[in-house]
This record gives sequence, structure tokens and C-alpha cells, in this order.
Amino acid sequence: MEIKEKFQEHLWDLNAYDGKVYEPKEDTLFFLETLESDLPMIKSLNPATILEIGSGSGLVISSLSEVFRKSFCLAIDINPSACLATVNTSKLNKTSVNAVQGDLINGMVLKNLIDVLIINLIYLPSKSQILDDSTAKAWSGGMDGKAIIERLLPQLNDLMSEKSVGYLLAISNTSPRQIEKMLEGMGFTAGNIQIKTLTSLNYALIRFTKGI
Repeated sequence: MEIKEKFQEHLWDLNAYDGKVYEPKEDTLFFLETLESDLPMIKSLNPATILEIGSGSGLVISSLSEVFRKSFCLAIDINPSACLATVNTSKLNKTSVNAVQGDLINGMVLKNLIDVLIINLIYLPSKSQILDDSTAKAWSGGMDGKAIIERLLPQLNDLMSEKSVGYLLAISNTSPRQIEKMLEGMGFTAGNIQIKTLTSLNYALIRFTKGI
């Protein structure tokens, strides 16, 4: 009987960030559970570079770094406090994660370098798509909740390597089936949408692959 590999339980401490960083909750655990089930497939890619966009506390990318010790793990978040928290989570768990403050991948040269992509992005609808406060930007998804995701999707083909996998977390108001169709229209194999109801919200985790 095959023993399913699991992530080690990770530590985090967000006390220094005055509530400016999203606390890991049920949606984070949902993400980790899905990644756990895909670990054999991810290992078959022998990933050189793993990227998380919207790292928050850093729990997801640090968990991946613990398993993929030889991979370069990079986290990007628009919230400077989240970048600090991600590095701190990595240190607490003795993993290796680099964190960069940025607006998606703007200004970064990552052409076809990403083997595993984690999109853990903003998903809450807001009255305005343009907010000056970086903490507010860390949860604002624009008028329909998916404005930021729609900015990122056109860049994915240039971002991901020839054989790669990506995961995108969304909630029902961001039309996950529509996002899936957009990914397929770009040439990705998208599907395996897992739906889970957590704290009265329906979460959807979309897996999409390129070349596998």
C-alpha cells in the first residue's frame, strides 16, 4: 500500500505585522491538501524554480520548499508586510524562500523559468480597482473580484517553462469556470477544479498544466 506523502506541520508568527498579513485559515489548508495529493506529479517535473504570487504568510511556499530542497523558491507579494512574514516563516521552518515586493511579475525577468506556479491571489470584490494602500491591494480583486487575475493570465505562457504546472485559488464570485476556459484558450490543459465550501464561501482550486 502506497503511503501518501504529507507536508510537515509548519510554524508561523504574524504578531509583528499588526494584522496586515492574512492569517493562514481553511483556504490555506485546502491549498496545501491539494498540493499534497499532487506531490508525486510535481516531483516528476524535478522543478528548478517554484513561484508563489500572493504569498501572504508564506506558509504554502515554505511547505513546498521543505519538500523541494534543491528548487529555487520565490515569493512575490504587493504587501511589504507579507514579504517580511514570508521570509520569517521560511526561517522558522528552516526552509529557503526568497521574497520580493512587487505588483504581480511586473519588472521581473522570469521568461519560461517557472516549473511550479502558485497563484494565491486577491479575490474579494472592491468598489475600486485602484487603491493606493499596499495592504488594501493585498485583498482587493476589483469590481468583480478577478481583475488582478485577468491582468496576470496573459503573461503565463511567457512565465511558465515547457513542462510546468500551475494552481490558482479562487472563489465562486470570480467565475472559476470562466477562468478555466481562458486558460484553455491560451493552450494550457486546465481542469481538475476542486470545490470546497469554507466559512460560507465556495472555494475553487484550478490546476493547469503546460507540456505534460
